[in-house]
Amino acid sequence: MAGNMYGKPSGKDTWYLLYCKPRQEQRAQQHLANQGFNSFVPLLTVNKLKAGKQVKVTEPMFPRYLFLQISSEQLNLSSIRSTRGISDFVRFGQQLAQVPAGLIASLNLQQLAQQQQENNNQPFKAGDPLTVLNGPFSGIEAVYQLAEGDKRSVVLLNLLGQWVKTSMDNQQIVKNQPN
Repeated sequence: MAGNMYGKPSGKDTWYLLYCKPRQEQRAQQHLANQGFNSFVPLLTVNKLKAGKQVKVTEPMFPRYLFLQISSEQLNLSSIRSTRGISDFVRFGQQLAQVPAGLIASLNLQQLAQQQQENNNQPFKAGDPLTVLNGPFSGIEAVYQLAEGDKRSVVLLNLLGQWVKTSMDNQQIVKNQPN
């Protein structure tokens, strides 16, 4: 059984550090899971500028590195090293680099906290009823459509019974509270 993919320690297994081929962490993780191994690649969501626009990108916290949890009985260096996406074990001389289980648990908690924070930072969802707080459309009903960058949103305004699509600053709108 592959175990979990989130780095929660199970039993007396030891965590080792593997070096992956460029941008092959997810591939290596999947092929290790197919062989019955538990591995962990901590991920971060960062804002990057692509084609002049800010976009959120999920990428490995440690590019080209992967944590592998195995017992000493399962430790078969050649089969692990020949897994697609894996370059080799990280070593200190002849000694394989071992990682404390507490560090893996801490990285896992940090990743889960970031995911929770990202979910909380998205105040609007498509179809949410809104009210315009200020500006020329103050007090007018609106419906959220989609984000337009980090600070603006596309909304539908109800103007004289007609819905009009426009872009507004996120600070000008507030989500209506359910009654």
